Amino acid sequence: MTTLFKKDYSIIVSLLFLTLVPGIAGFIRFTQLTTGVGYTVENQRFFNDPIPVLIHIVAVIFFSILGVFQFSPGLRKKYTSWHRISGRILVCMGLVSALSGLWLTIFYPRVPTDGDWLFGIRLVVGVWMTLCLVVGFSLILQKKITLHGHWMIRGYAIGMGAGTQVFTHLPWFLFVGGDPSGIPRDLMMGAGWLINFLFAEWIVRKTSR
Repeated sequence: MTTLFKKDYSIIVSLLFLTLVPGIAGFIRFTQLTTGVGYTVENQRFFNDPIPVLIHIVAVIFFSILGVFQFSPGLRKKYTSWHRISGRILVCMGLVSALSGLWLTIFYPRVPTDGDWLFGIRLVVGVWMTLCLVVGFSLILQKKITLHGHWMIRGYAIGMGAGTQVFTHLPWFLFVGGDPSGIPRDLMMGAGWLINFLFAEWIVRKTSR
């Protein structure tokens, strides 16, 4: 039981840490849009059409926090009903997050710092996250619990790319300074999702064995 508790504790703390910066950034953006404070030329596209980004922020926050406790083995076993109910909410919030992210990518004006690669990467990420969640939910309906867990891990990992992007941008801020743009920004953003994708696949293969 002690080992199980330590494992649960490490999972919860690690995932909460990963959600910290994106959660704070999302809360600040939500506050700005609902109060009208912080308008700049760079973020005017959000103020011009705030509803989609507000929906995206709320969905991402719920998805990230609920996911933290979904992946704790001890909590899953002890609170089965809670895991089932919150899991449905997690899937809904994840789908809203992915689909609203795709909408923002396609229809929002592109900022000058974003390159052409990032546009394509965001489309791939949004489609992949949607696919993972849909497959994961369909598998639990078929009582394929292990496979369900694997696809939910994939969906959650790719959805938490923003947390990893904090670390992929860190060397630039430390050694170069300023905000990156163009290909460097595209690569650093893409690296965050790629790292999470590879880590999820490593976990899936490890649990499969």
